[in-house]
Amino acid sequence: MIVSKYFVYFIIYSFLGWIYETCFCTIHEKAWENRGFLYGPCIPLYGAGATLAQIIFVDIPNHLSVKPHLAIIFLGCSIGSFFLEYGTSYILEKRFNARWWDYGEFPLNINGRVCIPFTICFGFAGIIVTQLIIPPIVYSISLIPSVIVELFALIFMFLFGMDMALTVSAITSFAKEFERINEQINTQMAERIEAWQISRADAKIARLEKANERKEAAILKKEMNAERIAELKEQLSTEAVKQWVLNATETQRGQFRHIAKFTHPVASTKALLDKGSEFLRKKTK
Repeated sequence: MIVSKYFVYFIIYSFLGWIYETCFCTIHEKAWENRGFLYGPCIPLYGAGATLAQIIFVDIPNHLSVKPHLAIIFLGCSIGSFFLEYGTSYILEKRFNARWWDYGEFPLNINGRVCIPFTICFGFAGIIVTQLIIPPIVYSISLIPSVIVELFALIFMFLFGMDMALTVSAITSFAKEFERINEQINTQMAERIEAWQISRADAKIARLEKANERKEAAILKKEMNAERIAELKEQLSTEAVKQWVLNATETQRGQFRHIAKFTHPVASTKALLDKGSEFLRKKTK
């Protein structure tokens, strides 16, 4: 019964976190942003944080008949959010090679995973949550019969597990697909560059070398190589992603739209996702 009740709390707080994140990002981006790791309206990070805050700063103190000082709640929620955010970001990046948030553009950030100003904000948010949000939710749940709470917990657990499985499966398959596209692009680039190296540009460089101007020839070749490589990579990656989008099913395109909102640390992968998103927007218009 206790586990079921806390799981229901976890889902409620995850849903409220999703509402907050979605509203904040939608207002900031001036366009609809469905935030979160999962497909459904649920952000487990908020659910875990709020549930832990409830246990530590509400349930245990109530059981011991003590009231924690607001400064203790602030420090506890700040420190807790710091480690929870950093740990979650690190695990997700290592597992999926992707980030769901990046504080890189904000001051006092640590590896883009956490940001001191936001950590302080989470500390104040912890006070608001433990003092104003959690008590009415706990009271409301206490009015519901235990059997109904357990039924809700089973339903939420089924939906949450299914959503988690679908999300992990989709992200894993997309990661493999984009690795394949990157490998294909690199192979085609190597073939085209090899063919280009025996073209008229190399003939011109050879003439410069014969004229004992090897230094100038080396500089010219390096510049031409860099420009040509950049041009080829842009062309090949655009063609590869466009072809993938054209061949994708509507379900795959929906999964792509969901996954493309993530911030990927690998620049090449992010570039491919940006191209795919742009192409999908044009097709929609």
